Amino acid sequence: MTSAITSATANPRHLFQSGNPGSRILRDLGGVVLLAIAALAAGLVINRFSSAPLPLIYQTPEQRFDAELTTMVAAPPFKIAPAATVGLDEFRSVVESKSALILDARPSSFFDGGHVPGALNLARDDFAQDYRRLAGVLEAAHDKPIIVYCSGGDCHDSRLVANALLTLGFSNVRVFTGGWDAWSAAGLPASSGNKQ
Repeated sequence: MTSAITSATANPRHLFQSGNPGSRILRDLGGVVLLAIAALAAGLVINRFSSAPLPLIYQTPEQRFDAELTTMVAAPPFKIAPAATVGLDEFRSVVESKSALILDARPSSFFDGGHVPGALNLARDDFAQDYRRLAGVLEAAHDKPIIVYCSGGDCHDSRLVANALLTLGFSNVRVFTGGWDAWSAAGLPASSGNKQ
C-alpha cells in the first residue's frame, strides 16, 4: 500500500493516467472549455471581417428596419445618385393640381413653422420614425409621382430623402431644388402647423 502511494506521489502524471474518474472528467472538461473558447474567438473574428456581419445583440425586425432606413438616409451628399429635379413653375403647378405626393424633408420644427400646402413631413433627421408613421400613404403612392423639398440652396436633405425612397423601390421621385426658400420668396401660399 505504501509503495502505491509513493509511486503516485513520485509521478503526478500517474494520477491523470490512472483509473481515477474524477481527474479524467476534470481533464476532459478543461479540454471542452478550451475548445469552446477557441471556437467562440474564431467565430467572432470571422463575423467581424465578414461582408455582412451578424449583429451580436438581438434586434427586433422593427429595430433592424429602422437601422437600415437611418443608414440609407445618412449617405454623404457626394455619394448620392442624382435624382431628377423640378423647377419652381413645375412644382407650383403640381402643388396646385395635387398631382403628386409632396414631401418636406426638413425637421418637424421647420415644417410646423411653414410648409407647402398639402406637404407631408418626412424629415431626414427622423426618417425611420416618419417613414413608419407615413407608411400607408407612402405605399399608396409607390408608383405615383413624389416630389421632395427641403430648405433649398445648400440643403441636401431633400436629395438624401429622395435617394432613400428610390433605394426602397419608389420609382418616380424628384427633387424641388429651390425648396422652401424659393417657394416662400415667390410669395406662394403656405400652411403651418402639423396638419398631416
